[in-house]
Amino acid sequence: MAKVLGESGRYVTEQSIKKYQKQFLVIFLVFWALTFVDGYLYGVRNIPLALILTGFFSASALLSLKWTNKQIKALEIERINFRKGAVGEAVVGYVLESFPDDYQVINDLSTPFGNIDHVVVGPTGIYVLDTKNWRGIITAADNGEILVNGKPTDKPAVKILTGRLMSIKEKIKVLCGADSYVQGILVFPSAHVDAKWGTTGYVHCMTDDTLYKYIVENKKNNKLSKKEIDSISHAFLALARMDTGFEDKK
Repeated sequence: MAKVLGESGRYVTEQSIKKYQKQFLVIFLVFWALTFVDGYLYGVRNIPLALILTGFFSASALLSLKWTNKQIKALEIERINFRKGAVGEAVVGYVLESFPDDYQVINDLSTPFGNIDHVVVGPTGIYVLDTKNWRGIITAADNGEILVNGKPTDKPAVKILTGRLMSIKEKIKVLCGADSYVQGILVFPSAHVDAKWGTTGYVHCMTDDTLYKYIVENKKNNKLSKKEIDSISHAFLALARMDTGFEDKK
């Protein structure tokens, strides 16, 4: 099995929790402030103003309740979407764990260039994977972006990943001296991929069940040595500043 560092889906799970915590913190602070002011006015015997504020507080509470319910529904929808993403990453992470011993897999790196779902470093090269747990048929648009069921996505997935690849490659070169090519992959565990390689620029699109053949069975001539693999993997961890935050799952 491959040496695995990090937990798949951790980033999207943390983002979901943070959004919930932030929303409820705002609600709590608003109600606390209104209650404090109301109590203070009663304490100094400013009864008329306190009664007015109590009425205002009651009306605000009803409006806040309606607003809170809407926010909770919106957060729940977003949480479900986050969880779908986490499930997709977990599926891909499970596939990567089955790679041979001379491969190193790093899951869920938070870098200055954005979150990276998976990094694979092994004899056949360096691969940066972005998992999209979308459903439908994935094809390539004329501009090199991807289409889902013939429609463009909300964000340019290919452009975003390509930009991260360029930034990561330069930084890794500075950190460990390696000037190896970094291959970007968009992985779709729940979709049918009909975007041929080359139609989406430097990024290749595929399903999770083709990863082993694409990466491990790659007939690359210039293979990385164990020393180079270790050096590049440590450079990725240094880039994420998470050397102590990852767990060796092997």
